[in-house]
Amino acid sequence: MAFSNERMVRNSEGYNAGKITLADATIVNGPRYFSYATADDTAAQVGAANYFIADEIIFDLAVDDIIMCVCSDANTFLQVTAVDTDAKTMTTTPFTAAGAVDTANIEDDAVTNAKVNTAAAIAFSKLEVMTSGNILVGSAANVAAEVTMAGDVTIVAAGTTAIGANKVLSSMMSPLVMKYAAVTLSAAQFNGMYAAPVVLVAAGGANTLITLHRAELAMTYVSAQYAAGGVVAIQYDSTVNGAGIIASTTQAAADFADAASTSNAFEVVLLNNHSQHV
Repeated sequence: MAFSNERMVRNSEGYNAGKITLADATIVNGPRYFSYATADDTAAQVGAANYFIADEIIFDLAVDDIIMCVCSDANTFLQVTAVDTDAKTMTTTPFTAAGAVDTANIEDDAVTNAKVNTAAAIAFSKLEVMTSGNILVGSAANVAAEVTMAGDVTIVAAGTTAIGANKVLSSMMSPLVMKYAAVTLSAAQFNGMYAAPVVLVAAGGANTLITLHRAELAMTYVSAQYAAGGVVAIQYDSTVNGAGIIASTTQAAADFADAASTSNAFEVVLLNNHSQHV
């Protein structure tokens, strides 16, 4: 890992090669151009201070000379920044051409994530235009995609979210909060529930207890009145013929024979020496 004179080529032997700064600060001639190739040293090693200090070359190099280097890992251009032939020291810096690189000279898909500065702080305004109130969500292809927030919750451009009307269900609430169940019964179910009880709330599983607080039976009259039948109540199990443990007060059969829509309330019945089914 050292400079080899055999790998160095001076490519600017022409007229006025070699920049010179006169005593009055006037610059004459132009910088010389060299090329260097090594299969052993990396671009970082070649660009380190005092790499080009061999006697064969240090007296030929001057400030601002340019060296094109083909190295073991990458190619690079170096510009000489300081030379001291007495102390035999010299430094170089990566050469940067003046001017800007326009869009036409950047290949498509050439700028990688690694090339973007970690402190770039790219402005959101430079992202693709998004519809007001929309959000970015990872798609099924694991790519950010613009979507409209919908469902139970919505969002507006100011960042405010809102829960839609009738979106919070009893099943979504904490078990420490009193819950409700809304069950639809057909006329056939209501008429036949003495022999075929209808489950209002399914069992909650192990270590859960369901207790009735109150119930409301809202009936929509259609065209025919109910007739006959017996008392109506809510029980803690699905035993037929009303033989289960009663959980509520009862309503007489006559309460349901009106030729109009009605509502009947059931209150809880306190149990004496009975276990509620879980």
